[in-house]
Amino acid sequence: MRRTYLFAAVLCALVSAACFLVFQATPATLDAQGFLHEPFGLLPVGWLFGFVGALLLLLAMLRRQ
Repeated sequence: MRRTYLFAAVLCALVSAACFLVFQATPATLDAQGFLHEPFGLLPVGWLFGFVGALLLLLAMLRRQ
């Protein structure tokens, strides 16, 4: 069971890092009307997965003892 929490924590951390990397790699563009288009939705998703991953890592460490 402990490895499940650790695996889920690492997976969440990887998804979080991927969200931030994709956000940085995708350029922001302006359309003809002057609207800015950027993948802003990746930022809160990345923070959410990072927070959940940290909680799962803490849970895995606490259950290890």
